[in-house]
Amino acid sequence: MGVYLPNMEMPDKCGHCRFATAFECEVTKNFITTFNVRQADCPLVPVPPHGRCVDADKLMQEMRLFVKENMLSRDDARELLETIEDAPTVIEAEEGEA
Repeated sequence: MGVYLPNMEMPDKCGHCRFATAFECEVTKNFITTFNVRQADCPLVPVPPHGRCVDADKLMQEMRLFVKENMLSRDDARELLETIEDAPTVIEAEEGEA
């Protein structure tokens, strides 16, 4: 599972990162060779500005159930599913959660 820290700016180098101690990265537990750059093994990823993040895969699964139970027409569902499928991904699914 990943962690999201709201309002935390993406550090451009280890010297600006709240997870850097005098000797190591508290996230990777690796020795920091220089504080003037961002280490290549840094696991932090930027999150672009976005609206509400939802589990699109779960939403699509629920819509398929609505069609199966005749609560939504196939044509309407197809259009909605395409819209969801085309929506931008803000945070990628984690391994095993897609």
